[in-house]
Amino acid sequence: MNLKEQQITPTILIVDDNSNNVKIIALTLRAFNYKLVIATNGQSAIDMVEKTRPDLVLMDVMMPGLDGYETCEKIKSKKENENIPVIFLTALSEKANIIRGFEAGGVDYITKPFNKEELISRVKTHLELKFTRDELQKNSNHLQSLNAVKDRMFSVIGHDLRSPLGSVKMTLEYLSETIEETSTEELKSTIDLLQKTTDEVFSLLENLLGWAKSQSGNLLLAKEPIDLMDLGYKVYLLNKGNLKFKNIDFKLDIQPGTYVFADLNTITAVFRNLLSNAVKFTPNGGTISLQAKEADDKILIEIRDSGVGIPPENLPKLFDSTKHLTTFGTNRESGSGLGLTLCSDFVKKNDGEIWAESTVGQGTSFFLRLAKANKPE
Repeated sequence: MNLKEQQITPTILIVDDNSNNVKIIALTLRAFNYKLVIATNGQSAIDMVEKTRPDLVLMDVMMPGLDGYETCEKIKSKKENENIPVIFLTALSEKANIIRGFEAGGVDYITKPFNKEELISRVKTHLELKFTRDELQKNSNHLQSLNAVKDRMFSVIGHDLRSPLGSVKMTLEYLSETIEETSTEELKSTIDLLQKTTDEVFSLLENLLGWAKSQSGNLLLAKEPIDLMDLGYKVYLLNKGNLKFKNIDFKLDIQPGTYVFADLNTITAVFRNLLSNAVKFTPNGGTISLQAKEADDKILIEIRDSGVGIPPENLPKLFDSTKHLTTFGTNRESGSGLGLTLCSDFVKKNDGEIWAESTVGQGTSFFLRLAKANKPE
């Protein structure tokens, strides 16, 4: 940080009981437009720090009453003074005295009789460091404030939006299942469209909450044996409305008793996103399958679709959080580009692997490799 560019006038407190030393220091620094304040003993220095809030202190060591070390310790004992740099001016050049100065809270020392150029250089350097540190602290506080706002926002999303949206979703699912055959096609298609749209919004909401927890470090995993057949069926039910809307044939090919050792919440999010993606990019009348098999003491899971496929140049970008890759589905379904990034993050947190294979115009397979677990007794 350039002090001239910032138009800052630093305040420097000179602490010395020798008036000649004070005059020499003042004359040396006068050309630099610093605001100079003076104290002639330790207690006076402590009082001046409270009154003037200096940006730097030049402290003589040998003074009557409180010496420079003791004065520095008392100044630094207050939290608001921790970042005020103190440079000791001393004729004591022994190593033990230098170490004592650093232990007291000093940042540097200048040996008397001092060289003017050395004094100017060290003062400039420590003022630059001080103002840079202050700016960093200011930015850090601002970021913490923004982070607190973000946490409150996600709390609102998680509670005030998720709950009513879930109720709407369940109501629409009920209407879709119980609507009478005598109802008009227009009413049926309207309910199907509402259900599809609600599913997409609910999925996006879940992804946002999951991503926020993961990025903030507040994501806690509770690994346990998970029944894959049961999980696959539950995720199918979550996507049943969209599968029906696009007339997609879904096949669940998982043998009973197939278990993986993982965290249920995060792996459910992975399955939900991968199946949702498959539905999104599979045309009307297409097929999707979810299958699993044992391979080398692991469980290999494949979600395969007969969709539009992924261009080879995009495959390496799928799980790269630095790339924003999002395209419209076959029915112009939109996406946030967050789902696959979330999947990659969650799979890694479960000590697993995820990758994709695809042929444009034929479809895509997403693979997961997770730790095998025995059926709970």
